[in-house]
Amino acid sequence: MKAILAIVSVLVLAVLVYVFLQYRKIQVAAACPAKEIATSSMEKTGDTWQVAFTSKFDAPMDRVFDAFQHAPERAIEFAPENVKKSEIVKDEGNTKTVDVIGTLDILPPGFKVQNLRTEYTVHAAEHRITSRSVDFKLADSSSEFKFEPSSDGKGTLLKFNQTYKVKQQLPSQALEKGVLCEVYATTVRAVNRALGLAPAPAKQAG
Repeated sequence: MKAILAIVSVLVLAVLVYVFLQYRKIQVAAACPAKEIATSSMEKTGDTWQVAFTSKFDAPMDRVFDAFQHAPERAIEFAPENVKKSEIVKDEGNTKTVDVIGTLDILPPGFKVQNLRTEYTVHAAEHRITSRSVDFKLADSSSEFKFEPSSDGKGTLLKFNQTYKVKQQLPSQALEKGVLCEVYATTVRAVNRALGLAPAPAKQAG
């Protein structure tokens, strides 16, 4: 009997530790501490988030803008720890549709792997990219990436704005904020790697 109680105690302790670590991970992610994010603002009204992030790049605007144009389909190359598949399924003029299979550790079981289809439109003359989700089960989202040169022309400021309408509620707003931050930070991290501004990703097993 004592042995059974000891085993149960160990299992309960393990579960409590796991829950605590997940809670801490979510709280940290919700604070948007990622170095890829210079400033952040996230406000939820009803079921809709209004998101605004900025990021800085130590590279000329034309290089950064070009890298972002190809970032969606090259995500598996530069962010393999979070992206298991990324491919163009439709490409017409300045608009393309990309399918991605992505993973986020902070999501609860059953949500960690997500299939996303996103339509991107490049507005080259304005140095701007817009995107919208296509039949995503968790939310309807529309986003804008706006690029501006630094005063000396050697760097780039990215202004990102997003409207994210939740269709399937996650357990907490902190988790939703963490997801929004992590997805954006992953995109910026991948572009930094593509530009040679960050170390290349480690090779994934298998």
